[in-house]
Amino acid sequence: MSSLVELKRLCEPVGGVKPSFDTYHVYLALRSLHREEPIGRVALARRLSIGGSSVKTLIRRMKERGLIDVDRVAGAFLTQKGREVAESLENTLKLLGPLDLSSICGDCGAYGLVIRGFRDTLSLRIGYLRLRDQIVREGAEGAIVVYCGRVPSMPVSGGLEEATGVLREVALRSCGEGDVLAVSICYGDRRSPNICERALVNAVFSVLDP
Repeated sequence: MSSLVELKRLCEPVGGVKPSFDTYHVYLALRSLHREEPIGRVALARRLSIGGSSVKTLIRRMKERGLIDVDRVAGAFLTQKGREVAESLENTLKLLGPLDLSSICGDCGAYGLVIRGFRDTLSLRIGYLRLRDQIVREGAEGAIVVYCGRVPSMPVSGGLEEATGVLREVALRSCGEGDVLAVSICYGDRRSPNICERALVNAVFSVLDP
């Protein structure tokens, strides 16, 4: 999808130097601007939990890509192109969290991401194991994948297992037929959104091909 292309291009190395922000930060920036604009550089850096120089680079790149414009007093705001990209992302992805999964994983932190209309692509082309492994590779300590619908189910070796308890409740109220709910699980210091949620979002963007 074109919105994914835009996110990945913003994170490409320039002159061999890779920026300190990634697709998670770009996604959050577009999401924040779409919901509340304009936003000043200091406020945006605080929301993304990145340094001032990093957010300055991100703003410059987004402006060069025609996604935002900047008012010296008010701050950054979306252009028509930026609004279209942000709306595409909002229509495809839905962040949930933090989730209370203590009945499943005890003293853990958990974040969810609904990917709308993603079930066929995941089950037929990508594979749930690849997504689950990628979430862990990005920094989480565990991951769960749920196929949404009237009867939420979890893909397991050899078939499907009906989701129960809190996972069933979250799936029923948050996503519909054909959607996928991906959950990242973290413990200790990794429970913060900047690690656990970030691992989840980056993993999904990693397995999605533009």
